[in-house]
Amino acid sequence: MSDVSRRNFVAAGAALSALGLGTAPARAQPGGFNVASGAPGGPGADGNGPGAQAPKIPGLQGISALCDVTGGGEKVYGIAVAYDVPIDPASLTLESFAAGVVPAAKGYFPGMPQAPDKNATSEGPRPRAIAAIYTSDQPALRPDRKSVTGRYVILDFAHEADLSLLTTDSDKVALSQNKAVKTTGGATYAASDKVWSNAGRRGNSVVIRGVDAWEQNHWWWDDTRSAWLEYSIYLPKSFLKPGGENKAYPLVLAVTHSGTSYDGTCAQTLTEQCIASIWSLPEEQERHECVVITPRYERTTMNDYWEHTADVENTYRLVQSLLAGTWNYGNPNLPDRAGKVLKIDPRRVYCTGWSMGAMTSLWLMAKHADTFAAGLIIAGQQRPEDVATLADQKLLIITGTEDGKATPWNERCVPVWQQHGAKVTRPAERLDPALIFPVTDQRKLTAQVDGYLGQGGNITFLTFQGVDHMGSARKFFYIKSARDWLFRQVKA
Repeated sequence: MSDVSRRNFVAAGAALSALGLGTAPARAQPGGFNVASGAPGGPGADGNGPGAQAPKIPGLQGISALCDVTGGGEKVYGIAVAYDVPIDPASLTLESFAAGVVPAAKGYFPGMPQAPDKNATSEGPRPRAIAAIYTSDQPALRPDRKSVTGRYVILDFAHEADLSLLTTDSDKVALSQNKAVKTTGGATYAASDKVWSNAGRRGNSVVIRGVDAWEQNHWWWDDTRSAWLEYSIYLPKSFLKPGGENKAYPLVLAVTHSGTSYDGTCAQTLTEQCIASIWSLPEEQERHECVVITPRYERTTMNDYWEHTADVENTYRLVQSLLAGTWNYGNPNLPDRAGKVLKIDPRRVYCTGWSMGAMTSLWLMAKHADTFAAGLIIAGQQRPEDVATLADQKLLIITGTEDGKATPWNERCVPVWQQHGAKVTRPAERLDPALIFPVTDQRKLTAQVDGYLGQGGNITFLTFQGVDHMGSARKFFYIKSARDWLFRQVKA
């Protein structure tokens, strides 16, 4: 990216200030049943992002940040540049554009309620290396990084293999077209000094892989108890096709942590860590198609003194309502959902979570033993006397040696479970977290984890060396063999 210079981005910073990028709000979180991509500020929301609105003039129409939610939070992995007509990929080089990402506000830490809004920053964009450039018919990264005919130019950034590293990104991006590009029809769009941003009147134009397909802001309610619970739901692609309502799907209840409670939003439960969103990634759905739900609590549902709120039982009531085949809130404004009743396979209901979410999962499985086929418990704990009934359940518990709560409390539970008839696999070996990343090469780790899971225990308790409580959320959901194990479990 030889055309990126300090001068270019000093100028860009001034231009961005004029555009209002430094103070642009985060994407709005409106009421109603919304998929994330339909939120204001999404692609094409106000003519700023690459959307379906008719182009006003030939040439570049707008840009969107292309993001992934990782263990370390939401990160910008690329930019989609929308033109009015398809672009000739032969006219593109890595020097065609200069791109930058505005850093997150100082003090931002994903998932923590006291952290500032990551977009509340006046800093200018920092240059980001472009690893690949190609054309596409969608504003999204392509795994093969190969061009297909389309009006979007995709700038694909280089990024780290360790997905647990904390994000430093806001979701604000900037771009300039430094060299001419050609359309497939033969027209030339000249280079320009204009700096484009993804800021719009109603928020930043952002596409989040694996998250934009979720429906947010649903409510389960019980008028007899004046109780309600807000949640988000991911519906499999096959459900949204004709006849999808005739298939029964596995259900994953993914409970997030206390940091997404209080003044948090449904969007935060999906974007600030991968606890829920990892199950909806396209590659994960191809391997294990399922429905995913994640509640959005207004308070800590279970604290370190084992006290819990009514939201814990309300979460179970939500699961019950799905199992009863009464979920028919398929948004009549979206034809692929309208009039469909969702079916859940009662033999394949799974529970997972981290920290408070893992504690809640253990409690739900202990109190409702006939409901769940298995649980993947990341850094959660309970009092032994409260969870003795888990001796008959299928659990994979994963903690770190530096977790002073989850690891010792689960150690106390082991003899209680054994006394009540459980076969517990608790190896003395402490596993190496360096084997988790890159996720494309987990052969050694898979052999170790599968070896312990294959010992016949209905409860397996693994611990990784040197990982603390916060690090467990960022790392352990990426253990492919753990996710695969969960879906292999089927209730009789």
